[in-house]
Amino acid sequence: MDAPREVAASGSQRVVQKERDNTKKQAMNRRMMAADDQGDINDMADAFIKKFRNQLKIQREESFRRFQEMLARGV
Repeated sequence: MDAPREVAASGSQRVVQKERDNTKKQAMNRRMMAADDQGDINDMADAFIKKFRNQLKIQREESFRRFQEMLARGV
């Protein structure tokens, strides 16, 4: 009686192993595709950083302008 259960268990283990292998292959394919697109990602990151720094600069300028206006009103 125990023998069929062991066979069934080993068969299900094979299915699980195949699923793991497929998952690993899919992950590897995604990594390879990402490596191909690495240049694009770097360009996008550089554009994001440039835009972010520009927004900070604009905010500093506006803050300084408001500060100057506040000082002018106070005098």
